[in-house]
Amino acid sequence: MAVEAEKDSSATDSATLNGIVGAYADPARLNLPEESRLRGSQLVPEEKKAINILTDLGFEYLPSDKAHLTFRRVRDGRSRLISPPKRSIPRAHVSMLLGQLGDRIEDHPLVAGLMISSQGYVELICSRLEPNIAGRAFGLDSDELNCVHKEPANAMPSLPYPWREDDGRESVKRIHLSGRNGGPCVELSNASPLAMLLHGRTTEGGRVRLGSPAPQFLATLKLAFDPGADRDGLARQSEAIARSLIYELNFRNHVIVELDARPAGTDSAVTRWAPEVSGRIRYPRTSLVEEVAIRFGFASQASSDPPQAFLSYYQALEYFVPSALQQSAMEEIRRELRDPGFDDSRATSLLRIIEAAARPVAANEPYQLRIAIKEFIRVSRLEEFFDRNWGNYFTARGPIKDVPHISRNADQNLSDQVADRVYQIRNRIVHAKKDRRYPPALLPRSTEANALMPDVLLVRLLATEAIATGGF
Repeated sequence: MAVEAEKDSSATDSATLNGIVGAYADPARLNLPEESRLRGSQLVPEEKKAINILTDLGFEYLPSDKAHLTFRRVRDGRSRLISPPKRSIPRAHVSMLLGQLGDRIEDHPLVAGLMISSQGYVELICSRLEPNIAGRAFGLDSDELNCVHKEPANAMPSLPYPWREDDGRESVKRIHLSGRNGGPCVELSNASPLAMLLHGRTTEGGRVRLGSPAPQFLATLKLAFDPGADRDGLARQSEAIARSLIYELNFRNHVIVELDARPAGTDSAVTRWAPEVSGRIRYPRTSLVEEVAIRFGFASQASSDPPQAFLSYYQALEYFVPSALQQSAMEEIRRELRDPGFDDSRATSLLRIIEAAARPVAANEPYQLRIAIKEFIRVSRLEEFFDRNWGNYFTARGPIKDVPHISRNADQNLSDQVADRVYQIRNRIVHAKKDRRYPPALLPRSTEANALMPDVLLVRLLATEAIATGGF
């Protein structure tokens, strides 16, 4: 499937895989750690070639054992890697890896995964499919193979894994569905060597005897289109077919699997900031009702699902909206009563009292949220929050689209800007209307969802303020 590669040295410092091409076989280019040089004679030419290509992809070759080549990802433009994991590839599968490295490799533009357009190959990263569930899925009945992949030599690339029923022996299990009516073949199996290097999650801690890396399992969906397929069409079709298969696995077979979203690419100043914490525990002083406590606690445990965390914090805040409306109405009534022109014998004065009492309650939801934030959230706390270095996150260039931006220099006051943004994000999470009059839904596990954490922290602040000032 591979075609002859060309070297693109201008892309070696790219933040993504786009433009990374390699076909290096010169052992003199190899720059190995001192400990590895002692074993240099054990590296065969194709292993040296793979190491050279992976070096340009941002990997560092590490001391390896007789059965594996071990690497560490040291360059990834999407985010700052604080503790890069080690990832190992069985030396017996280096040829399989080279078959993938021979052509231009690109990130899938819509979900987490990779594409090799010249080969018509797409590999998408799956989540929620652990080995025990995958083992059951691989036992499902399917049609006989009727494609080129039925020959072992043409099988899609997949690393072996020691399945329980194999008595610990490593083997490759797969669900392979032959393409129909010109459609691509689709396969669910363990990751290919390249996908494992780029997206594997196993860290240095997973080790077995003799220091060998623990076997890794990362479910991926592989699709084989015609070689040289159009890049944009390849991206759209592969995602559509993958989501269709995932739906049917869920509905027909009760196998729950999902595609991973592309990394958000958020500024490290955003991803690393967290609310201040105390190192001292105290006897509890905060009084809050069960409904708020449960929602706040659930939101804090849903960090892996930012839209759900946002919504739960929002609901904790929303609990205090009626109290805020009541408080605002009473302030309006007191203002009318203090008016020197108030005369309880005149109907106009009494009507102003009635209107003052009804105005907050009759307001629409966005305005009610504005009232709640005005009544219960200190402006100084909002100012402190936005004094943090959020990069471009809350601006028009931020990753969350179709929501109001936040500007300290805007004519609109900060509290109202925050209320409008929070309410619009809530709507994008809750609603999924197929109507151009409404902004598109903010989907779980999407790139926007992955980037949502600063807004989660913002609504968390609003909830804590409401609990502190509106909970009594």
